[in-house]
Amino acid sequence: MKKSEKKTFDKVHMHYDNFMKIFNLYRGKEISDILNLKGDEKILDIGGGTGYLAKYLNTKCKEIYVLDESEDMLSHVKEKENIHKVVCDALDLKINDESMDIVILSDVFHHIKDQNKLMDESFRVLKYGGRVLIHDFDISHKRTKILRCFERVLFGKLYFKTIDEVINILESRFYLTTKKERGYYFILVGEKKGGLNDK
Repeated sequence: MKKSEKKTFDKVHMHYDNFMKIFNLYRGKEISDILNLKGDEKILDIGGGTGYLAKYLNTKCKEIYVLDESEDMLSHVKEKENIHKVVCDALDLKINDESMDIVILSDVFHHIKDQNKLMDESFRVLKYGGRVLIHDFDISHKRTKILRCFERVLFGKLYFKTIDEVINILESRFYLTTKKERGYYFILVGEKKGGLNDK
């Protein structure tokens, strides 16, 4: 994420949750159902912003780390015993190798230019058998194109892809285990089946 985009998130942080709810862009229940959490997982929510998803998932997991570059976005996160805020660049995670059970990239992928690096970092921090979940928007759909026009005004250049393009990036590092197409948006889950040198 570019510095100019981070500053934009700083400017919109007060209205971000309302915007997401009005346009029905949050997918908390659907993500929770797909992950089918057991209660002992450590989750890293990259680009977790205001902590909306963390608030939804925190009773279902052991710990959740809400990571974002924008301190203003993170100021809305209600820290609890198992919810932690992390100010950090998504492409340079200050997270230990193989320390997480799940990485979530919800409404994040299209904001990151170097999506391969994002996958590398997600792979690095996940334990063997860990999962990465990507929730994003298929650029081949008209509704996503409208969304892109709106977001471009706010954030500048964006990097939306088709679901097949995202799957290709995901499968270069992970085994695809779940594919949910929901028209203009999709949810994918990949599993890490090797160590750090087994990409």
